[in-house]
Amino acid sequence: MSYNDFIANSNTAFAGGQHAAALDYAKKAIKECPKDEQGYVCAGKACMSLKKLDDAVANFEKAVEINPKDGNTFFLLGYSQAMIDKTAQALQSLTRAIENNCTDDLRAQIYKIMSLINTQKGDFKNALINLRQSEKIGGVDYELLQERAACYVALKDYRQTLFTLNQMKLLQPAKYRAYSLAFNLFMELGIYDEALSELERAEEFADVDMSYYNDKIAYAVSSYPNDRSDEAMAKRWRNTLEAINNALTKGKPDAEDVFELYTRAAQVFVTMGCPENAIRILDAAYDPVSSFNSGFSILPQSAFNKDPLSDIPQGLTPEEEEAVMQERWDNGEFDEIREKIDEALMETMTDDPEELAEEIHKYLTPIDSIPEEKEEQEEKYTISEEFKMTQTQSDTRNAIYVSAYEAVKDYESMLEKARDLQSSNIVGNQYSGIYYELKYGKYMNKENWEKKYRERISFWTKRMIENPTDFISASYRIRAYIDIGDYENAEQICNCLPKALKDTLMTEVDKAKSGGGDNGGSH
Repeated sequence: MSYNDFIANSNTAFAGGQHAAALDYAKKAIKECPKDEQGYVCAGKACMSLKKLDDAVANFEKAVEINPKDGNTFFLLGYSQAMIDKTAQALQSLTRAIENNCTDDLRAQIYKIMSLINTQKGDFKNALINLRQSEKIGGVDYELLQERAACYVALKDYRQTLFTLNQMKLLQPAKYRAYSLAFNLFMELGIYDEALSELERAEEFADVDMSYYNDKIAYAVSSYPNDRSDEAMAKRWRNTLEAINNALTKGKPDAEDVFELYTRAAQVFVTMGCPENAIRILDAAYDPVSSFNSGFSILPQSAFNKDPLSDIPQGLTPEEEEAVMQERWDNGEFDEIREKIDEALMETMTDDPEELAEEIHKYLTPIDSIPEEKEEQEEKYTISEEFKMTQTQSDTRNAIYVSAYEAVKDYESMLEKARDLQSSNIVGNQYSGIYYELKYGKYMNKENWEKKYRERISFWTKRMIENPTDFISASYRIRAYIDIGDYENAEQICNCLPKALKDTLMTEVDKAKSGGGDNGGSH
């Protein structure tokens, strides 16, 4: 084969997604003609697709060394350098690309890349300037508008943020992303009515996906946080369960989504004081694919002492709606509309019904000429993928199990899950498992249980000496002091912590001191 054959085959293989073959042909081209840049360009592009970024940079560097007047190759070099965080070199290469007349498409991409570099450095004003340059050359696209919105958020220019999000909606009104960004902005600003309105707009105009259902859950959990009354909290948890159930039944979740939704629902039930139902859901989360496909529900009525969704108003049946409308018609509610219809008919050219129908039909296309399409019955959505639980997911499930078993006073099962947590490779989860084994000893009044608490307090104290910012050790040290009734030491450590953590733990101390704690501690 000739050099040109190798280049042609490399390009064909690359276009066909055969990147290893493309690289092989490129290497043969380089060997055949090491002083021509095309072989290095082909090799660099193949290396980028194969995630061999350092090799890609080396090949593009060789290409521009041979031909320093090719702006397009300088772009490829700058792009590959940016991907391995060689920011300074990337900026130099991209500047050379512009100076050497790279194509307009690539110039637009260069300004986008520069805006991303600006954003990473927190330089949002210059990021906006580069985005404007990209727009002038390449026109507006959805991704560019999204980056612009993110810059305006960072600059706290919320009016421009919403204006940009509206542009995204105009460009692709069926895409949920812009609605979600607007929703999250309103939630962040505490404008909860508008956040809800944004979800309603999305439901009407967008093709909603799991992001929409997750946003609905976020609204149920986080809206109006200052209202902590019992009634408000009960409603919040009921709404959260309803939102999670809708995500499961309407959102077409994948296996990871189902596991996440199951564990969130279980945590809500623990918080609501329904630990038995939490345990039932956690059992289902062991194999979320089978549970979901078999129709498992997080809301079986028998699992509640009182149905937590009982006060959610139910919709009217079609028959009830028809009866209400008939009553409104009989009561004269629609008389004004009926009069306007009569007036419009009076203005037509004839009062004769047949002549009127004939006149109308001159202008109307007969819809009946099109045969009605048979409605295809939608198949039940099922998950086909396999699910393999990660360490983090297993820890999350075990941690909720611990809280639920503690609540139902099944201390042997609590100990089993606590020991599972101790085998975690995450230090905080190990400590949680150790702490709940201490609590098991206290609950069961095991011999020397208080001595074991003090031994563990000494361990956590040493960890705090080694690392003063080890707030995980500090929190479990405080909880251990609470459990043995040493509130003075618990309060002293609390006063040394950052305010957010201090407030949470002081609440636990105060609750235990007043006799409201469940033998101290909280997960």
